[in-house]
Amino acid sequence: MADLIIGIESYFFSIVLSIIFLLYIYLFYPIVKRSFRDKNKNRYNSLFVIIILFILSVMVVLPFADTGLYIYMPLNYFIIVFFGFWTLMNVFTVFFQNPEKRSLKEIEVNKSLIDGIENEDIDRQEVFNFSLSKEGKRKILHLLAILYIACWIVQPIIFVSVYYFAYPAVINTVSTEQFTNISFYGAAEIPIEVFLQNGVVLQFFVLICTFYVSADAELLRLRFPEYRFPFKKTLQTTRRATEVSDISSHLHLMIALAISTLMLTFTSTDRIAGCWAQMGIVCISTFGDLTAALIGRKFGKHKWPIHKGKSLEGSAAGMIVAFLTSFVFLGPVLALIGTLVFLFTDIILSKLAISDNIANPILLGITFKILIFLVNPLIPVLPYPTYW
Repeated sequence: MADLIIGIESYFFSIVLSIIFLLYIYLFYPIVKRSFRDKNKNRYNSLFVIIILFILSVMVVLPFADTGLYIYMPLNYFIIVFFGFWTLMNVFTVFFQNPEKRSLKEIEVNKSLIDGIENEDIDRQEVFNFSLSKEGKRKILHLLAILYIACWIVQPIIFVSVYYFAYPAVINTVSTEQFTNISFYGAAEIPIEVFLQNGVVLQFFVLICTFYVSADAELLRLRFPEYRFPFKKTLQTTRRATEVSDISSHLHLMIALAISTLMLTFTSTDRIAGCWAQMGIVCISTFGDLTAALIGRKFGKHKWPIHKGKSLEGSAAGMIVAFLTSFVFLGPVLALIGTLVFLFTDIILSKLAISDNIANPILLGITFKILIFLVNPLIPVLPYPTYW
């Protein structure tokens, strides 16, 4: 595989991307500080958000990845373009409207949830006054995992389109940038290392853009609740009791998956196995969690003795789906180990008020990094559409 030439543009826009992550830390800090002052249940999860964002801000500008940078031109440029577009849209939506008093509906929702915290057993705080339909809406974000997996399958079309059409349209100067071995896309077969490397970088791109949308909604909900903003009604109907004044757990998933991606694929050592392992993490953390939540609410009759907010039926269904979906990427041994890690985070760590959306990807990433030699995917090459 030819060496990737990284131009000065990549370093510049990666530094800007790092600054944006630091900006989010600055904006989330008052929320985290208030959470610790009020001793909220989810205060440590909110702290983890700041810590992970700091790690990401450092990792995106480190020069020792084999590609020179982890995410490079023009993808880091388009991330910043998306950030600017989304930020401006929120500015116009929020600050150029007449302030409205918080709606009675929002007050009633928050009061009901807070009453749930005060009156219910601590193990059941997360499920109080939360119907199956609300849980289904909440888990829609988990279905984006299909998009994360698709990044590996459709990335030849994306990369070729960006390189030949979008890139020349925005860059008018001659650049030394070589866009990830683009010449391989004209061949009958793409080398597996190129295929997987580009797929994981594209997944990282999607994760960051999804994070921007979720993070802005959370900041507006928690810091400017008197204004209307995109997804406000959705957040009202999918909020849990412990998230009234804390960062919602759906935000945790994107940044935790981004960390696991970096953990497994930042350098070339076992990168191919790391890409397969990251696909397994996506399956376990999203499809397994989604199944456990929905089945547990619908059919959960028998509660775990150590965690009465979780059912045996939900955990069993989640483990089965986590194993079957990750099996094709990890092989039987590591899929089983990953499923056991999923059970541990779903029951033990959630009992300790640690979000499984944070714990699952990070613990799985650490486990798979240690046991990377056990990765034995059952599909040697993912199918992908050719662009000609």
